[in-house]
Amino acid sequence: MTENPQDPSSDSPSDRPPLADQIRAKMDEYDVDRHLNELATSLEGAVRQGVTMVGEFAHEHKGDLERLIDKAAGAVDRSTDGKHADKIQQVRGSLERGVDKLADQRHDGTPGATGEPGSDVPPSNG
Repeated sequence: MTENPQDPSSDSPSDRPPLADQIRAKMDEYDVDRHLNELATSLEGAVRQGVTMVGEFAHEHKGDLERLIDKAAGAVDRSTDGKHADKIQQVRGSLERGVDKLADQRHDGTPGATGEPGSDVPPSNG
C-alpha cells in the first residue's frame, strides 16, 4: 500500500491551526472586510437616495395621498357601519403624520435639512 503524504485526512487535528484562524486567514486573503465596507457604503447611498425620492414623491403628491387616505378611511368606516370610527381616525392621523414625515425626508435624506420654515435646521449662510 502506498501512503499519500499530501492526504489532509492523515494530518492529526493538533497539526492544523484552529478553524477560526483558518477562516480569518481566508477572510484576510480575499479582503472580505474591505468588500463588506464597500457594500455597506453603496447600500447606505442607495437607501439615502431612495428615502429622498420617496420624500420628493410624498411632498409633490401630498394632496393626492391625503385624498386616498380619506377615501380608504371612508370605505372602511362604511363597511364597518361606523363601529370602529375612533380607531379609523387614529390610523388616518398616523398615516397623515407618516406622509408628512416622508415629505420632510426630501433633498438629502435627513429630516429638516431643507432649510424651509418649520425645519429644525436653519439654512446655511454659505
